[in-house]
Amino acid sequence: MDNKIYEQEIDLRDLMFAVFKKWRLIVLFAFIFSVFLGGYKCIKELLNQNNEEYVAELKEQYITDQMKYKQSKKGYESDIESINASITNQEEYKEKSVLLKVDPYNKGTASVDVFVKMSEIPENSGITVTSVDYADGVVKAYASAIQQGGFLEDISREMGIELIYLKELITVTTDYDSNMLNVSVTYTDKEGAGKILDVILKNLKSMYPDIQEHLGQHNLSIMNQNVGLMTDQTLADYQKLKVEDLTATNKKLEDTEKALKGLEEPAEPVALSRMSIIKEGVKYGILGCFVGAFLVVFCVCIAYVMNGKINTDEDLKNRFGLKHLGGFAQTRVKRALSGIDMWLDRLEGREIISNETIVDIISANILGMINKGESIFLTGMVEEARLADLTEKLQQRLSEIKLGFGIDILHSAVSLRNLQQYDTVIFVELRKQTKLREIEKEIELVRNMKKEVLGYIVMHSSK
Repeated sequence: MDNKIYEQEIDLRDLMFAVFKKWRLIVLFAFIFSVFLGGYKCIKELLNQNNEEYVAELKEQYITDQMKYKQSKKGYESDIESINASITNQEEYKEKSVLLKVDPYNKGTASVDVFVKMSEIPENSGITVTSVDYADGVVKAYASAIQQGGFLEDISREMGIELIYLKELITVTTDYDSNMLNVSVTYTDKEGAGKILDVILKNLKSMYPDIQEHLGQHNLSIMNQNVGLMTDQTLADYQKLKVEDLTATNKKLEDTEKALKGLEEPAEPVALSRMSIIKEGVKYGILGCFVGAFLVVFCVCIAYVMNGKINTDEDLKNRFGLKHLGGFAQTRVKRALSGIDMWLDRLEGREIISNETIVDIISANILGMINKGESIFLTGMVEEARLADLTEKLQQRLSEIKLGFGIDILHSAVSLRNLQQYDTVIFVELRKQTKLREIEKEIELVRNMKKEVLGYIVMHSSK
């Protein structure tokens, strides 16, 4: 006994056309669900509109939602304005700042230490004493004069650097315990740094008389003046931080704009407006249309996959490897919009061929496949009268071949006995009615009897 396992494959194209051919049912259910859901929503909202307490609550909630929406929108718009201003400032700083253009691994630098020593005043008695120590004030005065001095404007114009960006190149640190201040200048090269430091030292001397007059006599000592190149990892980290800050600010702007765009203004409750009720009814009607169509398509797909019957003429060829000898098309009954059915048939590739022509084709196929002297037995899950009629028509065209028939060899002992008298078998099955598992049993039964299966013919159901 042949225990071959047959696999069933679903052809998506066949499945698609099986769905399309149910277009009337799809349209019907789409219409029914559309009317049902749309009508239900309209009636429900009309009833709500007549409920004064319910309408009052909706109005109050709507006003509250509108206030929250406006506050949120105003907050986002304010944040966006602030962030844009910050981005503009950061981009301007990135473009104009000299400090960001300095190579931190080859930084030009110039520095100097300035010491302040208060003068000692001799007394008439010959004893020398030191006056009240104003050194802290003197050091602070020089530091402030360097950082805020108007002389920086001259060098700003001369070097083409805005004053605000020039000042960040100059660092002044004070040591009040030692009465000392350190001036350090950063620039893209050491020559520029030395030039700025020279201007600062020159102006320190010009400040000397005024500070001495107000804060007491003192002496300035310039020491450890140095100009050169150096590596500054702190500057490298600072530059990286500024770039990251601009990136983060742009990301924040993007997120804020996205949040503002996603902010939805509260819609007026449906029950507060008859026009809103109509719109809601239409919306639910469209939704119902899709739901109804989807349910039909889903059910058709499930039925197609699970029914276990012959859906197309190629099913037995694809699943059992049998040879397709021919198939009779179903005669369409004319009804409303039958032109769509005919268009779908043409789109699927089905040709309209007369039954007599199909019998001629089947006869030619049989004649080309059978060996001389062999006899043929036609059987299948088809009505006896239709099987007898087909056998008679084939016999007229194949007079030299012995033909016989018998219905349902699975349940008819007479047909089974008659089959033993013939060499080959042709199955005649009904499209969308004969079950595949029954055909599988027929094939196994024929092969167990050592008979050859010549092929199969598909007929349409008479129901």
